[in-house]
Amino acid sequence: MIRVLNWFTVVFFLASVILQNPLLFLLAVLLALIALTTALWGRYALAGVTYSRKFGSTRMFVGEENDLWIQVVNAKPLPLAWLKTNDEFPAEIELLKGTLHFTHKQTRRMLTNLFSMRFYERVRKHYRFRAKQRGALEFGPVELSSGDMFGLRTQRVEIPQTDLLMVYPKVVPVTALGLPAEHPFGDARMTRRIAEDPLRLMTVREYVAGDSPRFIHWKATARRGALQTKVFEPGAQRVAAIFLDAQTVPFEYQGFVPEYLEFGITAAASVAQYLLTARQAVGLYSNASRRNESDMVKLAPSRRPAQWFEILDILTWLNYLTTTPLEKYLRAEMSALPFGATLIVISAVLSDDLVAALLDAQSAGHPVAVLALGEAAPTNVPEGIQMYWLGGFKQYEQVMEFEF
Repeated sequence: MIRVLNWFTVVFFLASVILQNPLLFLLAVLLALIALTTALWGRYALAGVTYSRKFGSTRMFVGEENDLWIQVVNAKPLPLAWLKTNDEFPAEIELLKGTLHFTHKQTRRMLTNLFSMRFYERVRKHYRFRAKQRGALEFGPVELSSGDMFGLRTQRVEIPQTDLLMVYPKVVPVTALGLPAEHPFGDARMTRRIAEDPLRLMTVREYVAGDSPRFIHWKATARRGALQTKVFEPGAQRVAAIFLDAQTVPFEYQGFVPEYLEFGITAAASVAQYLLTARQAVGLYSNASRRNESDMVKLAPSRRPAQWFEILDILTWLNYLTTTPLEKYLRAEMSALPFGATLIVISAVLSDDLVAALLDAQSAGHPVAVLALGEAAPTNVPEGIQMYWLGGFKQYEQVMEFEF
């Protein structure tokens, strides 16, 4: 099209000279101006154009609403007849006002805007959105396109910059899960921790991340050549270890049930908050890994202030792929837990092997509580193990719709 325009410009100019026709000359000049303007816009349309996003908060919970501001700046003396932006959004986001378009990517949506901008102009647009699902959600990249007003030349550029939004899993009171309001995992009364009293020291073990530096046994550390921490009698500190089973079907080749996994994650977060509020030390273990990592989740019990946020971060990034059966992982980690630590197992697949591992843990001095997921309550859990059946799809929907 540009070549045709240039060709007509030359033809009309030559014709105006040969025929000495001023109208043809004016027409040639007009076509030359159009060609020049088109070339100018086509080359410099996106020069000095920037695109940015800003969240009201970069961290939120599932179901909460948040603000998003989009800013476009045209930092040059050339106005833009039109500017189109195609910004990739995660499918887990729901705009409360506006439309997100489907793309060829199943997990992505597109926010499209069309602007007309003066020189050195800044435009801001505000959106209100809701997070429908937990995860580390990525916004971007964005494609900018612009050109001349005649549509003869178009310039496109992709800005690879992305912004990350952390959406934490939904957290509800334990009563919303069907658990009793008081002491769902046994008597929660605590004695005051007396770390300095040698009469309450039971043994020492290897130091793991999350242990308080105040309880390091320096003599044992010097003797063994590795950090050792003191282990006190059960009454000195109440400890709970949450074991979340990411396997939601009996066999891995069957895939997984997303609703069960999300239900389990919500239950783990809710129980962890309840226990930490009761001033108990809480740890989190799972036979899955965080996204872009290979190691299974292992967060040693602690009641330090940062423990709650670490648990939320882990559950936010948690993958659905399991690397080993939960019973095998539980047996491997049991020896590292303080004597008397309560094991809280959340699973949709309570196999006989897992039940056997729980019975062994209970015999070793660890009180056990099971939070079972599924459409029917499991029948292979003996009466000696405390069990709560949380339910299946219907109960999951009710929990996700729960509002404080």
